[in-house]
Amino acid sequence: MNPNPTPENSLPQAHVKPSHSPWWIAVLPVVALGISSLMVYSSLQESGLEIMVHAEEGHGLRVGASLRYRGIQVGTVEKVLLEADMDGVQMLVRLDDDARDLAREGSQFWIVYPRVGLDGIQGIETVIGARYLAVAPSSSAQRGVRQSDFTARTQAPVEDSLAEGGLDIVLDAPSRFGLQAGAPVTYRGFWIGRVVSVALASDATVVEVRCRISRDYKSLVRENSVFWEESGIEMDLSLSGGITLDVGTLQSMLMGAVAMATPTYPGKSVSSGRRFALVAGAEDEWLQWRPAVPIGRGALPLGLAPPVPLEGKLSWRKGNILRFATSHRAWLLPLEGGLVGPAEFFELPESYKEDSLVFLAADKQLNTLPPVRVVGELGICDWDDAEGRGWPKNRMRNLEQPEDCMVYAGPDLAPQSVAAYRMLRTPRGMEVSEDVRFSAEWHGAPVVARSDGHLIGVLLLVEGNAHIAPIPLD
Repeated sequence: MNPNPTPENSLPQAHVKPSHSPWWIAVLPVVALGISSLMVYSSLQESGLEIMVHAEEGHGLRVGASLRYRGIQVGTVEKVLLEADMDGVQMLVRLDDDARDLAREGSQFWIVYPRVGLDGIQGIETVIGARYLAVAPSSSAQRGVRQSDFTARTQAPVEDSLAEGGLDIVLDAPSRFGLQAGAPVTYRGFWIGRVVSVALASDATVVEVRCRISRDYKSLVRENSVFWEESGIEMDLSLSGGITLDVGTLQSMLMGAVAMATPTYPGKSVSSGRRFALVAGAEDEWLQWRPAVPIGRGALPLGLAPPVPLEGKLSWRKGNILRFATSHRAWLLPLEGGLVGPAEFFELPESYKEDSLVFLAADKQLNTLPPVRVVGELGICDWDDAEGRGWPKNRMRNLEQPEDCMVYAGPDLAPQSVAAYRMLRTPRGMEVSEDVRFSAEWHGAPVVARSDGHLIGVLLLVEGNAHIAPIPLD
């Protein structure tokens, strides 16, 4: 026994001191998880989007082939396999990250390979190079929802060679005439569109030839236009001249072709879906028609509205015993502060009965003729422009020399074009060539320059001949 025991409170005591780790050690796992997730997401984004394309034939397409749009690679074919039922092939395609928007409803795919067809040689670059998959997205206005499964076309879509905004028409034919999809539609021998499809109508009574007219030429198609089948070979046999053989292009010989013509006095413009008859050949009269129709993407510069003339009528009665009624008709254009039209429209005979006078301008009627100021061959009468339809003075100028212009009348008359080479300067104004025909219903129509949209004159018809009278600028 220890004679000198140590007190309990004199024994060594253990002191527990809490450990304080740096704060960043606690958040390090969270940061690591965030970085890992970001790297995975970035890797998935860079790897692109996978879609499946089904086709009837593979045409020798191999793994690693490119997917192209507008001639540049936008994806890669990663797998080419047979369908489960052995009735076609399927291709797993990985789109590049910047081409993900191609995976939408309406996009069209097809395999490009060497093919000698009726419309020429397709895919000639693949004779030496590798075959590839091509794509064409739907138009921005028609682009649909996201899609990952597509069916490839057997060939490049015909309509893709035409600009957006074209005109779709249907021709009813008694027979096929040997026409095939891709056949040209021509006007005076120039290509203006293509045949999109040829098929029997739903009741099998006619053959429906669906055509698409290019945006730049759709103004040529009017209500009174005619269409006929134009074969590649025409033969004329006569005793005096022997045999005359007219051979067209190889394309029209093999695929057929559709030609069209519009009368010298064209009818109203048409909208998509309009049906016409397709006949076997042209009548001689059709080949003589020469309408003046504007072609191109726009008759006037973008954003400029054409003039809207008013249909004017001035009527009265004359005579003491027998009161004969007579009238004048012409187009009148509202200006800032008046109406301008042919001067002779405003002329009244001395014998007219004042109480019988009726002056009509569109939907406005007066029983008196406002004061008229005559300048050259034009008259300007006072007019209350409460509707604000007056043509602005800053969009009027003189026609110094012949230039391309447009003539506008009412809504029932489609605008007509007058090319510069059809004009000749004379003391009375610009004479219009007799080759450009205007009927009497165009008398007084405003004329606008195609270059800047300025009003440059009024079309006047004298004994069937047309000329452009300059606008008074004062």
